[in-house]
Amino acid sequence: MLMEELPPEAALDGPPQNADHLLRRALGTVREERHQAVRRRGRITALTSTFVVAGVLAGGVWMGQGMGVGEIGADGETLQGTSAAGAHLAVKVTDTEGGLRLVATVDGMQDGEACWLVVHTKDGRKFTAGSWRAHDGEVTLAGSAMVRAGDVAGVSVMNHDHQPLVTAS
Repeated sequence: MLMEELPPEAALDGPPQNADHLLRRALGTVREERHQAVRRRGRITALTSTFVVAGVLAGGVWMGQGMGVGEIGADGETLQGTSAAGAHLAVKVTDTEGGLRLVATVDGMQDGEACWLVVHTKDGRKFTAGSWRAHDGEVTLAGSAMVRAGDVAGVSVMNHDHQPLVTAS
């Protein structure tokens, strides 16, 4: 009964004469197909990586346009001022959806002085946009205030006693 379930090839004595050749050919085909699939995946990965890097670089260039200090652009205005003591202040004021964005460059502050970047409005209000501890040399900092750019009368650097050290208007 068991013999009836076996295929007729099972009754042959040993493997077919060309079995080694067939096995080598089949394994060679499998290896070649696998090698081609790996190479194809490598090419797709390299191409995708190239596009991602190019996109990141293009996005960085696009986002970085017009963000330099001291430029007067359609989207902002630069205010400048110098104090009698020789301190310099240049502030780029840009109107944003939520208020005001400032990029200030300050030079000539006394080393160790506590400083606040304060926005003055035309109606007399004051908004603190940033603070730092001064050191020798130039400092560039970013800040923001909840006021429209059209309402700005000037920007000051004030000390701990709320005295203006330098004002830009």
